[in-house]
Amino acid sequence: MQRWLTAAVLCGAAAAHATPVEWVPATVVQVAPERARITLDHARIGSIGMAPMVMPFKVDRAVDLRPFQAGDKVRFQVTSRDGHLQVQALEKAP
Repeated sequence: MQRWLTAAVLCGAAAAHATPVEWVPATVVQVAPERARITLDHARIGSIGMAPMVMPFKVDRAVDLRPFQAGDKVRFQVTSRDGHLQVQALEKAP
């Protein structure tokens, strides 16, 4: 019982200090829903130290790219998966 409580406390402490996922502003340059890819002109991605640039991203299959088109102002969240950056969330800019 003591080990379980210690593990639960440590996991809770780690979760409390986890870095929140960053929303990055961008403009859509090109969309390829059939390939699950999007090209974005994005602002600096602070969480990975990436400068602003235009680049293509793989997109998680859970993200529906059909509502987006070139010129849309968006914000996105990106993670590293299998050595590649992948958009895990995408929405029109508020």
